Formats: sequence, C-alpha cells, structure tokens
Amino acid sequence: MAFVQKSLQQEGGFGANLRELRELRGLTRQALSELTQIHVSIIQALEEEDLAEFKDPEYAERHVRALVTILEGRPGYFLKKYKELLKKYSLERTDRVLVRPRVRRRDFFVSSRIIAVISFFVVAFFAIIYLSWQAFILQEPPPLTLVSPDENAVLHEPYVDIRGSTLPNVTVTVNGRRAVVERDGSFTMRFDLSRGPTTLSIEAKRRYGSSEIIVRQVTYERESIE
Repeated sequence: MAFVQKSLQQEGGFGANLRELRELRGLTRQALSELTQIHVSIIQALEEEDLAEFKDPEYAERHVRALVTILEGRPGYFLKKYKELLKKYSLERTDRVLVRPRVRRRDFFVSSRIIAVISFFVVAFFAIIYLSWQAFILQEPPPLTLVSPDENAVLHEPYVDIRGSTLPNVTVTVNGRRAVVERDGSFTMRFDLSRGPTTLSIEAKRRYGSSEIIVRQVTYERESIE
C-alpha cells in the first residue's frame, strides 16, 4: 500500500489527529476496520473521543497502538495524546469511570464466606439431628428381659435367683435393691424371701430417662417334713 507523506496538524486533538491520519492514508473507517480487524464502532469512538465506550483504558490503548502502527504514524505521539485525553476526561467526566475498578482483597473471599456459612448450617443441622436422636433414646425405656423367676413360681428355699439382661449402662434394681449389671448387659441377683407370696419389681432405668419394669409373683413354701 502506497501512502502519501503529509504532516498532521500538531494543534489538533487526539481524535482529530487519528482521523486525519486515517484520511491521509486514503482509508475509510470500514477499510481500516477490515485491515486491522478492529470493529468500526471502536475506530469511530476513538476518533470522536467517546472514551466512555471503553471500560478499560488499557484495552483502548492497545487499539490505538494497532491503528497508528498500521497507518504508519508515530505510536509514541498518539499514545501521549491519548493519555492526556484520559487525564482530561477523568477530570471533566467523573460520573463515568474509565479506570479499571479496584478489586478489594476481601472480594476474593466471598465464595469462601459462602462456603463457611453453608458448612456452619450443615454442621448445625446434623448436630440438631444427633441431639434429637439422643433425646429420643433417653426418653425411650431400656430393653429388659427376665430369664428367671417364672411368674407364680413356688419355691422351697428362702431365696430366689433373679437373672435377666438389659443394656450395659442401665441401672437394675429389685424392690429397690441394686443388682450388678455386667458389661454385656446381663445381671443376676439372689433375693431373700419370707414365707408366703412375694411381689418382685425388677426395674431397668437409664441415668437420664424413663424406665422399664417387670413384675413377678413368687411364693416361698417350706417343704413339709413327714
């Protein structure tokens, strides 16, 4: 491409000088766009000094450098004009921000805060479930199985062997007397009897919670000696 060498009007502004340089090279905006692959609207905005179209001044500066280079202008001269225009623009049009927005350090932690809040609620949810389950368990009476004695058993010795099973952490009493509960939950107890019928109340109770009771009726009768 052959260009006609002419000088620019030094007193002109950035946009006017850029437009004049393009016209000196005999190019329309469309032709310059096809040559540089820069959209016509960007070329027009630069020539008309409508810098509000650019959110990032560095982005616009790259286009200025590319346009001036392809038009065989002096990039240093035009970039200086462009930066002077930026300074002037920021003073006169403070309502439009042409500089890259400042990113605060805490903005990078927004997702982390969200994750922390979600994690807190998840942990709290499962904690509530666990505590509710524990409360339910405490309210439920413990299991109690009685192996002996049988109901209405007639005994010929002044005692009865009481055997059964429950949970290891449960207290077992027979008519108020505490039995020994083994690690596997089994318990045994020898209970003295008076002559005649005796009501046995076997109670299994959690430390904090309700209890389970089994009642047995037994009778001690001395064997007759003939």
